[in-house]
Amino acid sequence: MKPLALGDMARSHALKQNSSKLKRQLTSLQQELISGRVNDQLRHTGGDAALLSSLRQSLSVSAINKANSTVVSTFLNGQQEVLTRISDIVQDRAGYLIRPELYPTDDQLPQAIERVRSALSDITTLLNTKIAGKSIFAGSKSDTPALRDVDTMISAIVSTIPVGADYAAIDQIISDWFAPGGGFEVNDYLGSPEKTGAIPLGNGYNLRLELTADDSAIRSILAELAKGAVLKQGLLATEPAQQRELLQNIGSNLLSAASAFRNTQENIGLKQAYTENARSEAQAQHATSEMALNSLLAVDEYDVASRLQDAMARLDKIYLLTARLSRLSLSEYL
Repeated sequence: MKPLALGDMARSHALKQNSSKLKRQLTSLQQELISGRVNDQLRHTGGDAALLSSLRQSLSVSAINKANSTVVSTFLNGQQEVLTRISDIVQDRAGYLIRPELYPTDDQLPQAIERVRSALSDITTLLNTKIAGKSIFAGSKSDTPALRDVDTMISAIVSTIPVGADYAAIDQIISDWFAPGGGFEVNDYLGSPEKTGAIPLGNGYNLRLELTADDSAIRSILAELAKGAVLKQGLLATEPAQQRELLQNIGSNLLSAASAFRNTQENIGLKQAYTENARSEAQAQHATSEMALNSLLAVDEYDVASRLQDAMARLDKIYLLTARLSRLSLSEYL
């Protein structure tokens, strides 16, 4: 077989090199058209690596701040929803208990007592609410429920009440149980006494998630409801007059506790507004940084399309020349 001439070999090699180069160029231009950004970003910015780094850093930080503010906002919204439902329960039970004409006979006392116990159970369940698997009223110990279940809580309280205790004694014992350092704090509250650390939301915004189930306003409500719930265990069973007096007193105290509880709700509302401001600023910063980076690295689509068309035309020519060289070599061989 007659070997190819050296000139043919040289031309063939040059065509292959140009073909590979054009293929790489085509791939790069196609990627730029799809992404809308230049591939060689450092060259495009004249080697200004500091500018690129600054914009990317701003984009990354604002993205983190957006994520943090979204998580915090979801958490606070969940807490506010729970507080609203608790407030509704308290208002309903207080309105019922302060009207003894709604349970005038001794036969109706068990029903009134059950309504108090069910309120305690419902509120305890609400305070154990989780979002994304995290307890929202357990402080930094968010992997556990905030409170023990009602049956365990009531049984523990009843065990501290001596046999024959009257209305006043029961009232005081349960008040002490829910006071700072009492049984509630030691046994019933399962969360952490430590609040969450300050969460950075960007642009000078930082927020601590401080509300837990051992909040004093929440304790006051739980204490009053517990005073009625223990009656279901037979306390003062032979003293219906004292039971009725205790229930009426619980109703009045719940109304007073509801006032302090509204302050807790308002505080969460302020934190919600604060977080929303932080999120708005983080979103604005992220959008601004993204626009600046896109503007800096954006391709001229018409220019890229023109260069892409030119590269494709040159590649077609190389394929044509390669085919002709192959035919010439074959004719010489024949």
